[in-house]
Amino acid sequence: MNTQDDQQVMHTHPYENVDPLDMLSNCQFSGTSSQVNQTYKTNSKSHGYEDTYFRYSFGNDSFYAVLDGHDGSEVAHFSRDTLVREFCRGIMLGKQNIAEVLEECISNVDKHLHDRIMPLLEERADIKVKIAGTNNSYEAYRAYPDEIHRLGEIEDQIKGGTTVAAAVIHNNTLYVANVGDSRVILCTYVPGSDSSVEFKIDQLTEDHTTANDNELDRLSQLGLNRQEIQTKRRVGSMETTRSIGDFAVKWGYKDFDILSGATGPPVISTPHVTAGLPVDKSFYFLFLMSDGVYHAVEEMSDCSSGEKNLSPDPNIRIAYLLHDELKQHRDCQRAADNVLEYICKGHFESYNSGCRGCCRRDDMTLTVRLFNNPNKLYGHKRNHSGTIFRSSFSFCSTSSGDTTTPQPRTSDRDLVDLIGSGKFTMPPLTLTNTGAPLSFNSPLPSASPLPVSPSQIHLDPDDSVDEPYIKLGDDFPDDIVMKWIIEELNLPDNITELLDKQAAV
Repeated sequence: MNTQDDQQVMHTHPYENVDPLDMLSNCQFSGTSSQVNQTYKTNSKSHGYEDTYFRYSFGNDSFYAVLDGHDGSEVAHFSRDTLVREFCRGIMLGKQNIAEVLEECISNVDKHLHDRIMPLLEERADIKVKIAGTNNSYEAYRAYPDEIHRLGEIEDQIKGGTTVAAAVIHNNTLYVANVGDSRVILCTYVPGSDSSVEFKIDQLTEDHTTANDNELDRLSQLGLNRQEIQTKRRVGSMETTRSIGDFAVKWGYKDFDILSGATGPPVISTPHVTAGLPVDKSFYFLFLMSDGVYHAVEEMSDCSSGEKNLSPDPNIRIAYLLHDELKQHRDCQRAADNVLEYICKGHFESYNSGCRGCCRRDDMTLTVRLFNNPNKLYGHKRNHSGTIFRSSFSFCSTSSGDTTTPQPRTSDRDLVDLIGSGKFTMPPLTLTNTGAPLSFNSPLPSASPLPVSPSQIHLDPDDSVDEPYIKLGDDFPDDIVMKWIIEELNLPDNITELLDKQAAV
């Protein structure tokens, strides 16, 4: 039996009054791009931008989500913040089963939203009882004009909803959950026998739509007409069979003829969960997207069915677009931006070419998380002893040609994206020859010179451009190089922790 002191200790948990949102930072290994919906004929938006997203680092964990709101953005925004708080509190309170935590969090977001609008739902029910004796909507309006007006206001406030596609990396393990039709796609690679790389592209989420046989089976078990729902492609007024919010349908499904015979709510918030995927060297990148992204690609594919080498699967097409960008730029933000720009441009060109299916596009949100650098997949030939290290910042020679002056990039992300697994190795370096002779034994503007001799500079025959790299022997002192890099770039104190963490992947 707990004493009063025990209860007081339990009540004052150190994280009880902590808002997790105050402890989060954006994940540096990811990027997100978005595009607002557009109707081409009128060159206008059908509605405001209703998607939202997050990509957070939380201690040693990472948490990503894309939420596709509909009938307004309020539910998506509420769900975004509540989902983060629910999950992070679960972790801070020591819950161990991450799959259960993630599943509970998504279900609890729906419950919190329900509790928030419960007074409106009760008022709605009371009004419906009051006007139940009327024969039709016109008669109801004449008899109860104020109540009908208020009912319309309530319907507007409770009709909003959102999908959720979420991914968590905890203790080097990937967990994914979703409700609705937003997707999470994992890309892994397997080296081919001819030094090429073959990609494996897996959708880790389940589309909760009327095109899903599992969902049709569930609806059939509620007494609904499977064929009718499949033909109309809707559950009442909704395109998805699971969501957060949408209480106008969840509570009012009896008001829809197609759903009136259901023995229980057809639209639910129970998520699909994919749990326990160990993050290893095969992980290339992960991406999350709202349905506006892959629907636009599908519509473009319908208009270009005669083209060769185009996969009809939008997941595959988007994955290879991202692969091309990541291989070239190694920048998740730039990759996401460029891919969405390409899709928007291609979709509009399809409309201009007369494709009827491309008259408008929905909001689009795309988040990319990189695990292993793509240039590493096409590793450089090791025809000399030692290790080859690739680019993280540039050197340009001065006008005198006697010394080199470091020109660090704006982001320190490149310092960690090529770190090898298992044993820590020195971060990569690139030399950019501006035409003047380079001297590699001259002291650099730092307390510690970087001792690199001209014999360690080579041209990479595998690159499309002649870019030199530094080749260092196995006995080269990593600690000296790391000290020099940290000083030159004025990096945060925890950069070595980030490097060690990535090296362990």
